[in-house]
Amino acid sequence: MARFNVINFEIRKGVVDLFPKNILQPLDTCGCGDVGYLTLRTLPIDLAQGVGKIHRVPIYHCKDEFCTEYTIPSAVAIRLEELAEGMEASGVRELDFTWNQGNSSSSGQTPADHSTLLQAFTLQFGGQKYEDARVVLVVPGECVFFQSRIDPSEYYLLRYEPQEKAKEIWFSFSKFYWEHPVLEYEDFLAWSEDGYLKELGCITKDEIEDLLEDEFGSTI
Repeated sequence: MARFNVINFEIRKGVVDLFPKNILQPLDTCGCGDVGYLTLRTLPIDLAQGVGKIHRVPIYHCKDEFCTEYTIPSAVAIRLEELAEGMEASGVRELDFTWNQGNSSSSGQTPADHSTLLQAFTLQFGGQKYEDARVVLVVPGECVFFQSRIDPSEYYLLRYEPQEKAKEIWFSFSKFYWEHPVLEYEDFLAWSEDGYLKELGCITKDEIEDLLEDEFGSTI
């Protein structure tokens, strides 16, 4: 099995079962030691049938185009091991990274499935800064959190909303206030159950860029 540059972590009993494994911070550390930004990359992986590839793997990489180092988040590394075992069992050498069990390709082509598209879309916001807000947390394939640069207690949530039989991909856009110094996703989930979110509306994926520019200004 391939050796990965993995962030050290500690699994507390019950945490992995209670909360999603795909909670990734937008910033961490690149393998070179500089600040790493959450992005996607194709990684080679050693399999029993030879060298394979897993596409669209979330990693942390600095913005230096000449840097060959990167860091794989711990939760991603665990999922890579699961995917590798499935690839060896089915004999495939190539597939897209997903958090969903059993989502693999039976051919050499990478599947453009719904889950992968959502992951790629949300991950592009990692480390993004606007004139009036910045991205502070990304849950790949699910949601993106923005913090106001004017009022640090003011947050916005862009969250995927499954719509059965809908042709377009829909997201809700909500506003809330968070008085704690750090926004932790687990704490937010428990807190939001009491209805403290103010939904501003629902929009399609294609409308999001214009919405964010209207709400937060241009990217910087």
